[in-house]
Amino acid sequence: MQIDDNRREQRVLAWSIGITTILAAIGIACGLFANSSSILFDGLYSLIDAAMTALALGVSVLLSRGSSRHFQFGFWHLEPMLVLLNSVVLALSCGYAFLGALNDLFRAGRGTDFGPGLLYVVGAGLAEFSLWLAMRRQARRLGSDLIALDARAWLISGLLSIGLGLSFGLGLALHGTEWAGLIPYLDPAILAVMALLLLPVPLAACWRAGKDILEIAPSDLDERVRAIAQGIAERHGFHDFTSYVAKTGRARFVDITFLAGPELGSRPLGYFDGIRGEIAAALEARPPSHWLNIEFTSERRWL
Repeated sequence: MQIDDNRREQRVLAWSIGITTILAAIGIACGLFANSSSILFDGLYSLIDAAMTALALGVSVLLSRGSSRHFQFGFWHLEPMLVLLNSVVLALSCGYAFLGALNDLFRAGRGTDFGPGLLYVVGAGLAEFSLWLAMRRQARRLGSDLIALDARAWLISGLLSIGLGLSFGLGLALHGTEWAGLIPYLDPAILAVMALLLLPVPLAACWRAGKDILEIAPSDLDERVRAIAQGIAERHGFHDFTSYVAKTGRARFVDITFLAGPELGSRPLGYFDGIRGEIAAALEARPPSHWLNIEFTSERRWL
């Protein structure tokens, strides 16, 4: 089942790369034709996203291989590293676009043909929101952070297109009015606003990926594991326990050690395997994305 999910994930990502590349090429061409820095930024943003999705596809292939001699816990650590790289690149792109927009504003704006631009953003917006819905559904179905990352990128692109469409419509409406002198400043102003609105999205993704890379214990998983271990200790008469959890990408690492007293007596291995199975079922832990290490000791120093 895990192999089938990985293959499906790879097909979805490959499909997304192809569509993203096509839309990016159209956006760049339209931005150059209409002399619109905001459309050009939208196309370049999509092109960067296509490159990052291609890297995500490579990571997905590695994840499907499981572990190796040199990476004996698997390649799960590559997933948050890719998210971090993607987010940093997109954040830098937003910063560069904002500075470019300020430069255009200070240099008396930019002459933009809003008609072709409006046609592009309407078509692109419809495609991007449709793809966001499809990718989000696949991400939930497969439990894939890589596809979820790509779905967020489609949502961002769709929101960009809405903002561009409204602004370009305003630009067309201003022609021939007393406010026509503002038209050259409209496109760089749109780009500046877009860049500022987009910036928090990759920064938030950076924070989430950073926590995974640093292996900061997720509070929800920690509380769940402690609650399950507490119940096991009470039902089976263990005196105490310790638990440690970590999350790296979609992988979950759980380590629990139970302290047994002399009254537990001699028990067959099947008894302890049953406890392990009980914990795995409570956590819905399925390999290879879950690593469970359940230990038992009669000496407190090993807790």
